[in-house]
Amino acid sequence: RIAAALAHEIRNPLGSIAGSVDLLSTAPGLEEEDRLLCGIIGREAARLNDLVSDMLELSKPRRPELTSVDVARLASEVVALARASGRGTDVNVLSGGVTSGVIVSADASQLRQVIWNLVRNAIQATEAGAPVQVTVVPATKGRPVQLEIIDAGKGIPESSRGRLFDPFFTTKFGQGGSGLGLNIVYNLV
Repeated sequence: RIAAALAHEIRNPLGSIAGSVDLLSTAPGLEEEDRLLCGIIGREAARLNDLVSDMLELSKPRRPELTSVDVARLASEVVALARASGRGTDVNVLSGGVTSGVIVSADASQLRQVIWNLVRNAIQATEAGAPVQVTVVPATKGRPVQLEIIDAGKGIPESSRGRLFDPFFTTKFGQGGSGLGLNIVYNLV
C-alpha cells in the first residue's frame, strides 16, 4: 500500500514535469543546447516513470484476465511505442514478419508489460545503431506461438545468470537498471 501511494504521489508531478518539458522543447527561439537539456530531462522523467511502474507491478500483482489477444499486433504496438518514446531511436528496433492475426489466450495488459520490459532491456543492452529484432512466430503443428526479442548486446555474464530474475538484481548499474524488469516478466509469465 505504501509503494502504491508513493507511486501515485510521484506520478502526478512527474507527468507535469514531462508535459512541461515537451512544451518547452518546442518553444521558438530555444537554443540547441537547451533543446538537448530538455531531451535529457524528458528521458530521465520517462525512466523514473518506468521505475514507478515497476514498483507498482511488484507491490500489487493482479490476477490475469484471459482473453483472445493478437500477440503480433500487440508486439507491433510495443515496437511503435519504443520508437515514439525515444527509447528505440538510437537502435534499429525492427518488427519481424507477422504484424497481426496471431491469436493467443492471455491477459493483454500483462502481455504488453512482458513485451515492453523485454524490449526495454534489449534496447538498453544494444549499442547505438545496432538492431533489436521483435518477431512473432505463428503456431505450427506441435509447436506453440513464439515471441522472440533478439538484441545485439554483449550478453549476460555466466556469473549473473542464476540471479537474473531476482528482484533488484541488475548488471546495468549506472545505466538506468532497477533490477525489477526481468523479475516482473518472470512473475507475469
